[in-house]
Amino acid sequence: MSYDTMVEQIKHVPQECLVDIENYIQFVLYRYNQTVKSKQTSNLSKYFGSVNFKKDGLSIQKEMRNEWN
Repeated sequence: MSYDTMVEQIKHVPQECLVDIENYIQFVLYRYNQTVKSKQTSNLSKYFGSVNFKKDGLSIQKEMRNEWN
C-alpha cells in the first residue's frame, strides 16, 4: 500500500478513531526500532567470521602451554 493511499484512507476515518491509529503507528515504529537494534547487536559473525569462543583467552593459552611442554 502506498503512502498516498493510506493517507486518503485515514482522511475518511472518524475523528474518534485517530487516537487509536496514532497509538498503533507508535507501536509499529517501536517494534521496528527494537528489531533494528537487535539485528545490529546480535549477529557479529559478518565482522568476525563464525568463530565461537566458549573459553576465555587465558585458559586457551594454558592449554596450549601444556600441549607444548
